[in-house]
Amino acid sequence: MWVWRGLAGLAAVLVVFGVGVAVATGPTTSAPRLSVAMEPSVEPDGLEDLAPQAQPLPTSETESTTSSDDSPMYLPPEQRPVAVFLGDSITRGATIDSTWGDVTEWSWFYRLIDDSEGVVRYGGMVAENGVSTGWMAGQVYQALALGPDVLVVHGGTNDISGEVDPQDVIGNLQRVKDAADSYGIPMAVCTVPPRWDPAADARAVALNAALRVWAEEEDVLLLDTAAPLRDPAGGWLSGYSADGLHPTPAAAVLMARAAAEGLRGIPGGV
Repeated sequence: MWVWRGLAGLAAVLVVFGVGVAVATGPTTSAPRLSVAMEPSVEPDGLEDLAPQAQPLPTSETESTTSSDDSPMYLPPEQRPVAVFLGDSITRGATIDSTWGDVTEWSWFYRLIDDSEGVVRYGGMVAENGVSTGWMAGQVYQALALGPDVLVVHGGTNDISGEVDPQDVIGNLQRVKDAADSYGIPMAVCTVPPRWDPAADARAVALNAALRVWAEEEDVLLLDTAAPLRDPAGGWLSGYSADGLHPTPAAAVLMARAAAEGLRGIPGGV
């Protein structure tokens, strides 16, 4: 009988010991399952997915901006605004060709209406040799009657020759702008080119300074066509004028390119 009691006690001890092992080993065996499930962790995977998307975006945006800035924008002729030009012999190009209204390579805007490089369509010109901005103010309605999308004015060279005060020139240009405003037509004004004569060149510099102030105050588009022609020491850069007054055809190309920078932003429309 004592044997049976001893065996029963031993069996009870074994049962208790087995349950204890099961309780102890349960969490140990389940923990690796959790860690295996977490191995393809959401955090690393998320970073890997974001990394290839985040890196190229700034690069591609920079590249597209750079390429568009480096190469001139080409506008098909049918999308270009119509420009009418108001001015003197520099506009007319009549230092070589005296035919009224005929655009030649001596006209400062010749390349501006070119099929490949140009940014405007030619709507006509009102220009004459030796005229002042006062004459242009009197002829502005003839230019506006041609129906431009933008009126481009290049004047002041003959005013400088006549030692007209810059503020009087600005007053004449204001009359031109007032007329253009009455038609709802934007106006662009060019800076005046340099001069060989130092006194006349000083007046050109003063007039251009006044033009910049006036254009900003009156919301007139300023086309700095004189900038690429000017020698930092004063007067014309060598080879860009044959008489100290008018640009050569090579200079006219530079003037047109400078003007294109401003005119390129004007939307077309008829």
